[in-house]
Amino acid sequence: MTGPDTSRRRFLAGGLGAAAAAAAGAAGIAARLTPPTDPTDGPRRPTVPTDALLRGTEYDYVVVGAGAGGVPLAVRLAEAGHTVLVLEAGPATTDPDVYSVPAFHLFASSDPQMSWDFWVRHYSDAAAHGSAFVPERDGVLYPRASTLGGCTAHHALLMLAPEADDWDRIGRSTDDPSWNALTMRRYRDRVREWLPIETSPATLLSEDPTLARIVTAALVETGHLAPPVSDVDAATGTVGGTLLDPNDPRGVEAYREGTFLVPQSSRDGRRYGTRERLLEAAPGLDGRLAVQTDALVERIVFDDEDTAGREPRAVGVDVVVAPYQYGASPLRQRLAPGERDRRRVRVTARREVVVAAGAFTTPQLLMLSGVGPAAHLREHGLPVVVDSPGVGGNLQDRYEMTVVTEYDRPFSVLDGKRYGEPGDPGMRQWRSGDPNALYRSNGILVGIKRRVTDGSEHPELFVFGAPSNFTGYRPDFAEDGLRGGDHFTWAVIRGYQRSMDGTVRLRSADPTEPPAINFRYFDDGGDSDGVRQDLRAVREGIEQARRVNATAHRLRFGDAATDREVFPGSALHGDALDDVVRADAWGHHASCTARMGRDGDPLAVLDSDFRVRGTTGLRVVDASVFPAIPALFPLMTIFAVSERAADRILADARRDRRTRAGQERSR
Repeated sequence: MTGPDTSRRRFLAGGLGAAAAAAAGAAGIAARLTPPTDPTDGPRRPTVPTDALLRGTEYDYVVVGAGAGGVPLAVRLAEAGHTVLVLEAGPATTDPDVYSVPAFHLFASSDPQMSWDFWVRHYSDAAAHGSAFVPERDGVLYPRASTLGGCTAHHALLMLAPEADDWDRIGRSTDDPSWNALTMRRYRDRVREWLPIETSPATLLSEDPTLARIVTAALVETGHLAPPVSDVDAATGTVGGTLLDPNDPRGVEAYREGTFLVPQSSRDGRRYGTRERLLEAAPGLDGRLAVQTDALVERIVFDDEDTAGREPRAVGVDVVVAPYQYGASPLRQRLAPGERDRRRVRVTARREVVVAAGAFTTPQLLMLSGVGPAAHLREHGLPVVVDSPGVGGNLQDRYEMTVVTEYDRPFSVLDGKRYGEPGDPGMRQWRSGDPNALYRSNGILVGIKRRVTDGSEHPELFVFGAPSNFTGYRPDFAEDGLRGGDHFTWAVIRGYQRSMDGTVRLRSADPTEPPAINFRYFDDGGDSDGVRQDLRAVREGIEQARRVNATAHRLRFGDAATDREVFPGSALHGDALDDVVRADAWGHHASCTARMGRDGDPLAVLDSDFRVRGTTGLRVVDASVFPAIPALFPLMTIFAVSERAADRILADARRDRRTRAGQERSR
């Protein structure tokens, strides 16, 4: 195999990549779009039928989105005997290796078959952005995924459990005491019934002395954060019940700090997300769980009866069935108006419509359907069904930053690995089921949870590392970041941020056009107490990474590899470092744009049971619902929220049946 595709693939074969990256350039994936030539390549995973609208257009429940919020509840509703249609704008299948191999998560994030590349503002003032800002696109790259599985199809597989207070805060924000840690434990356990969690093969460190001393340095530098002796079981070799497990309930409840192995959502060394949850559940549900892919929902349909005295009811959706319709897709296909009309289908929901399209497209769909800030809807010629000023507001994210070190030689664990090229020994080892296969790992070997100075009692920082060179989402970042395999990145996640309140707004009334997104970082360039606290937290995370690197440098023995910090630069400290963080920080956990809230709160889009205020028959269940962004990594939290939403929906269905039965008896 020769030519530019081969050279790109070889170019990308330099490293596993950092979790903060979770992406690779589209050029690097292009070669994977051709049929496999390696005789050991496996077939695409069989799927359930994904053309449900050819067989019917009326269901009890219609779920918009096949990601973290939509699939768990869709499965539960179908298990309870209801008919459920899951609509997904992306394709049913994508490249099987890019999707399944944990080590390929970078490639997954930029696979054009499933990428939705948004271009977002961090600040209202374009000049406030750093080097990742692309003037021609008026923004910074923000990769999302559209396929069965949603963003669980491209994320870096990190799976950290939420804390008790993540749930209690929702209860305080909604005045609903049923939102509490004790209640949510049941839903956490329900998630774990279907969600497998593994860690990287421990043997990787024995294969690479440089990586081994980096991990050793992390343990040395955080040794003072170790749990008390009473929590160590020498007989079993466990700490708090599970060896170095950040999800151990006792450690989570105690807000434990320290160095941990990093859990990943995989089964037998293969990615596991909501795609697998759906595909495994559907065959046993007698056709009650139906799927339609390549289906872009244009708007929610409300009843057109006289609504005097009652709220408008969502009765279905209008959907265009055609591939790659959305403007964020690199493979966008524009349909002529007449063809678009011919591809449009109206789907009826006998009971409810559930929107689970993510923190960008959920508020966009609500606004396109007439639910949002009235003045903004009128600007775009849209009818106002419900004046809901909170829709598209309260956009929140994590601040992320990295410390990148360059070594004088490539990491030996990567030697000979060719990342999916024909004859790749790494693929042969992975397909053989070898438990020590490199590709079973997402490359993230270790993570550090830390509190911050003058912060809360929570560990508000997570610092985690992998061999890569990542400095933010920018054109060609993968090619620049993976060259040579001789860099190591520590990624810093700042949890519980205090200085971000962004917006999602329509650019037009065209459902295929992505919205305008402005995260309004650091109070949009201000200098509040929250800004100073967030900057201090990120700075402390960077200094933690630097201390580990310094210790690793001192621990050189058999490997004499030397190193130097290339980003942000070892000379930067204090205010100068803060300036770089302001300009070049990024995020990857967009949330909170259709939040729950208490009665009487004009900005609360939802009640505490996910119902869209001012309507009936319509709910939102995804990362949009949170009043404040939860957890250090929110994915497991969203899964648990989806499981809870299923219970609330089913409880309403049972109550409605009892009401109808009582009315019939009274006749």
